[in-house]
Amino acid sequence: MLIPEGSEESALGGTSWIGRGLGSFGVWTTPSDGSTGYVDGLTEEEYGAEVTFLVQARRATGTNLPQIDVALPFLWFWDAFEVVNGWNYVSAAGREHQLLRFERTDEAWKVEVRVLELRTFLKCCRKSAVVQVDYTTKLDSHPFVRVDDTFKRNWVSVDFHALNDATFGSDRPSMSRILGQYVLEGQNTSRRPRWEGSHSATDFPNFVYGVDPETGNPLTHSCNPDELGSYHDLDDSRLHYLTPIYFKRAVLQDYVSEPGRYEVTPFRLSCLSLWGVDISINSAGLVEVYLGDIGAKIPEEEWGHWRTYNVPPEGKMEEGRFRRDFLNQIASSPDPIGDLRRARTKANEAARQGLGRELWRPLPADLEPQYRSLTGPLTDDPSAIIGPLLVVSKVFVDGLDSKLLKRVVQDAEKGERSLSLLRKLLASLGDQDDVSKVLRDLYAIRSRGGVAHLSNSESRAVIGELGISELAPIAAFEAVVKSVEEAVSRIGDLLRHASPAPDAG
Repeated sequence: MLIPEGSEESALGGTSWIGRGLGSFGVWTTPSDGSTGYVDGLTEEEYGAEVTFLVQARRATGTNLPQIDVALPFLWFWDAFEVVNGWNYVSAAGREHQLLRFERTDEAWKVEVRVLELRTFLKCCRKSAVVQVDYTTKLDSHPFVRVDDTFKRNWVSVDFHALNDATFGSDRPSMSRILGQYVLEGQNTSRRPRWEGSHSATDFPNFVYGVDPETGNPLTHSCNPDELGSYHDLDDSRLHYLTPIYFKRAVLQDYVSEPGRYEVTPFRLSCLSLWGVDISINSAGLVEVYLGDIGAKIPEEEWGHWRTYNVPPEGKMEEGRFRRDFLNQIASSPDPIGDLRRARTKANEAARQGLGRELWRPLPADLEPQYRSLTGPLTDDPSAIIGPLLVVSKVFVDGLDSKLLKRVVQDAEKGERSLSLLRKLLASLGDQDDVSKVLRDLYAIRSRGGVAHLSNSESRAVIGELGISELAPIAAFEAVVKSVEEAVSRIGDLLRHASPAPDAG
């Protein structure tokens, strides 16, 4: 339970628990005049202070499991959401953290609250928490003289006693008990609620921005925006806000692995509606972020992660970004995955006009965020191509509308697969180059085990057909994406010449 700041001493006046009436509802009637009222179990007066409910395990009629009750203001403070056996919350950085967890059986229960989050809550509310303890241990031992003791400080009040008594039972005639309570005060901690904002930091880390030409040692500077220069400075004494800082591409892996929470494109990284920062990939394949943006737009909680992947400068800034940010010119940047998405959208529009329905079905709920944040391999590890290649295969092969293809292909055979039907459809529309071959090759890698076992002999031949056998994973994936984009664009062109279908089927 909670007590007001400053009332700790009176609350710990004895070892008896306070707030015993909290956590239960009651109705009372005054016999003399018949007046009635109720107690809501949320607050009560004790030792001249208001005691407030926080958390309990409650036995409820109708179930054998204890019910875990948590004060709503504590959950609201952290904007917490219920998970299996507990409550979690999302920080300003978009990271999910455990707030409270519990274990329970028919006979026992255990509730644990994260202490940093609790102390932050207490500090904000000007409260202290009273934690009550009652530990009893029984064991077999030789007879001994009874022990009684009391331990009192300004933060704790407990009684201890131990005794040996044969009436407890011959197997465990000895017992000890600690009974009392202690206070946990509020404190400013590193855990902050999301509504406080993501930039309350006062200690900004340094990042490598260059190399000393004389010593070869890395040059570092704080990412604190207030310590960086701008175009309004009268001289160049301060490092500029727009100084590019470089990171290995693997810095994006954590974000790509959670597409439901983060969206990653070649130009921007964003997390839900919480934060976002502009990025780019330079000529050396490194991720570029401006030094000032690290301090101003990336949450404090993420800085340690980014520092892990920080490397000295190498390569040149992507031309489109340089022209936009430094020359104030309208310029585009290479976006092969974006081109692929746009080709699919246009081909579906053409199919809707020519065939009455889209060629590729809407993406399932679990696949849509993966496709939206499709990035490609982030390292040169051969296994890094597995996930991205699988997403492309699911979208462009598994996603074909087989019912539509069976309806529009005149000589469709029973059990004929979507890729074969697509080939027939395109041939009927004048395809002489077999533009869907890349989709069949992509499916072959997956179906023959190539995605999971890229080195097996059967898949190597198919990889050769895709023209990626001698390429590193990053370049190989970009080549596949370009080939699929060209095929999908050509499919869209062919569909635009199909006769309009009045029936959507």
